Amino acid sequence: MADLLSTFLVSLIAGGFAGCAVDLALFPLDAIKTRLMANASAKLEFTKIYKGLSMAMAASFPCAATFWASYCSMKWILENYGFSNSPAMVHFLSAAFGSACTACVRNPFEVVKSLLQVGAYKSVETAWQGIVKTKGLAGLYVGLLSLIYREIPFDAVQMTIYEYLKGSDYGGSDLSLYRHLINGAIAGGFAAFITTPIDVAKVRIQTDKGDGKYKSFLQTIKLIYTSEGLLALWSSWKIRVLYITVGGMMFFGTYETVKAEITKFI
Repeated sequence: MADLLSTFLVSLIAGGFAGCAVDLALFPLDAIKTRLMANASAKLEFTKIYKGLSMAMAASFPCAATFWASYCSMKWILENYGFSNSPAMVHFLSAAFGSACTACVRNPFEVVKSLLQVGAYKSVETAWQGIVKTKGLAGLYVGLLSLIYREIPFDAVQMTIYEYLKGSDYGGSDLSLYRHLINGAIAGGFAAFITTPIDVAKVRIQTDKGDGKYKSFLQTIKLIYTSEGLLALWSSWKIRVLYITVGGMMFFGTYETVKAEITKFI
């Protein structure tokens, strides 16, 4: 049985690589999704579809590494201290812990990236300066609770489904890479669909122009529903599901592949 330190290191490295692979390959879909959710009116030019990529890539490794390291470490602790007979509870609680840790690392990057994608700023540098100048350092954490509200249910659902399909904690055996890809797609796509309204609210809050229209997570959900209708809460859900279904395949496939290789050395 791997000890806590080796579990932490393996998941940290493998998770970081998995995050980079997904964000680099699927950034254009994320840009389109963000603009649709934010109701951005300006036409998205093809040459600018990678605007904000530098922020996404800067966040990829630390955010994914933080999630996997905190998830796997908490999973190890729970399994070794009283929860070994409740795998679903272990996965749910570990994912919630990993989400909370990751949100604190991710949020400043998400704010800058979203504002670049909707055309509020022309560069990463001006975005950082503009946010800090107008809202202070707290501006980098606008929407943090909304991000946590989105990530915890998403990750909890995704990881519980993935771990169940993977089967190693439920009496099954280790699977091939092909099965990891399929399981990741199923888990990611399902979790993406049911958490789309939370993502819509998060994007609206983070891309608010400063007029105070979107004040809180619940207020934003209610405002969108009353002023735009129920379907607006699922705006761009097809792109989100497509993005995360493909992303789930790459995320879990890359993680399991890198994990298998570095486990030989750590």
